[in-house]
Amino acid sequence: MKKVWYILYPFLFYYAVMLIFMTLAQWIFGMDNSHFVLCQLIATILTIPFMLPLYRQGQGFAGMKRQPVGVTKERTVHVLWAVLITACISIAVNNIITMTGLPEMSTGYQKANAGFYGGNLITEVLCLAVFTPVLEELVFRGIIYGRLKTMIPKLAAILLSALIFAVVHTNIVQFLYAFLVGILLAILMDCAGNVYGAMAGHMAANLIAIVRTETHLLDFTVKGNLFSWIISVGLLAAGVFLLQWHWHRE
Repeated sequence: MKKVWYILYPFLFYYAVMLIFMTLAQWIFGMDNSHFVLCQLIATILTIPFMLPLYRQGQGFAGMKRQPVGVTKERTVHVLWAVLITACISIAVNNIITMTGLPEMSTGYQKANAGFYGGNLITEVLCLAVFTPVLEELVFRGIIYGRLKTMIPKLAAILLSALIFAVVHTNIVQFLYAFLVGILLAILMDCAGNVYGAMAGHMAANLIAIVRTETHLLDFTVKGNLFSWIISVGLLAAGVFLLQWHWHRE
């Protein structure tokens, strides 16, 4: 029971803090779709400082030395690999899920999209492609996955942390996408030895989602024809190959 609480309480604390700030922001600005992403941005920024001590604590429990903040050649290389790999795999997974027809069948997904893409573009980018990846990587990879690794085998920790990450996305479309991408981000964190690579990959995936939603530039890849499937499967294969290459080079 103690081990379960060791994993559960950081997640519950994160959820409670986010809920409090989100409720306050919506009380001030309103609960309509046009203000949802703004309220989410405010709540996310305010929650990050509350989660940093738990992340640092988890590093100590895992025997990891506290690393100085800054840009190094090694971190830059990890970030570039993470962006490239996540871009390939996230586009492919998103395409494949879209072509199954699940998004049209999921009212929860449609409602979530209306909220996240109901504001202005600058707010969407700041919230979804900058601060949300920072917070979620601190919580789900830095804290939860980091703690799970000290308790269970690495593969089980990767899968369980991805499942927890997926569960907070309360519709089937985002659940499947978050589970698969969550596995990838945990692996990227292991490759880098810190959360920077995972954060960069998460930012890239969310930025691509914004671009494809707001500009429809990638609509030709989800038409369900042979060309769309070849592109999607090809990107997935390329992403998996690059991930394996990156893993072994470390």
